[in-house]
Amino acid sequence: MNRWRFQDIVAITSVISLPAIASAQVGPNIDDLAKELANPGAANATMNFKLEFRGFDGDLPDADRQDSTTLTFQPVLPFILPNGNNLIFRPAFGYGWGAPRRDPSTGSFSGLDDWNDIPYDLLYSWGTGDWTFGAGVVGSIPVGSETSSDNWLLGPSFLAVKTFDWGVTGIFPFHNEKVGGSGADTSITSLQYFLFYGLGDGWQIGTGPTMTYDWNAASGQEWTVPIQLAVAKTTAIGKQLVKFNLSAEKNIVRPNPFAEDWTVTFTFSPVVKNPFQRNPPSPPVDAATRAAVLAPTR
Repeated sequence: MNRWRFQDIVAITSVISLPAIASAQVGPNIDDLAKELANPGAANATMNFKLEFRGFDGDLPDADRQDSTTLTFQPVLPFILPNGNNLIFRPAFGYGWGAPRRDPSTGSFSGLDDWNDIPYDLLYSWGTGDWTFGAGVVGSIPVGSETSSDNWLLGPSFLAVKTFDWGVTGIFPFHNEKVGGSGADTSITSLQYFLFYGLGDGWQIGTGPTMTYDWNAASGQEWTVPIQLAVAKTTAIGKQLVKFNLSAEKNIVRPNPFAEDWTVTFTFSPVVKNPFQRNPPSPPVDAATRAAVLAPTR
């Protein structure tokens, strides 16, 4: 298996992304849209194409020589409800190349190319002033491939996001528990924490990694804690609004025997209308507006 170096991946994805994200300019409202797109609870439909390069490390022989590539399509489908709140569905369909698989009898690694399980989340979100809150479920559907966990996963999720003039910050804790299937027991609690600072003209810099705690791991091997730096640009290509995101992530705490060490991700996200909700309901009328409208008839 070819060994990608971290700096090689950063250079390649920068060459791919930077000319595109600098190619178009849009109006002054682009910064507001950029903040909305950084908020997982906002009602913006996007078609996300994510390319991820991963490197691995650990105490096992040749652990540091393993790497993989994953291409994921994740539509974000918000449904605006009659009360003005949102129901957001996010499934993810991914195919991986070179996923490491270790033969316990020989101790050698091989790389697998196959479809990944389908993770998803279903979130009910609502806004209160500058705050967005959400609650829902997350899970994963096994696909029966060589890289599948062979497990059905399900668990709760929660969202809290605060919007400022300068950007957005928030947390998204969730839990995946095995509820069926023939794979190993799974019980993992995760916390995504994110902060994006607006630089103007649709540019943002920030972070959005996800730390995890594996309740079934051996003592001392439960935590995976990453740090991340991300640069994003919301812009227009012709009349199409898009968001580009380039991030580099490093696990500063990870299981010792074998685990993901670093990840470089490039995401291309066209902003679209939800094709399953062509005519969303009008926002509910607040009491003051309703009183003003009805006043002439009284």
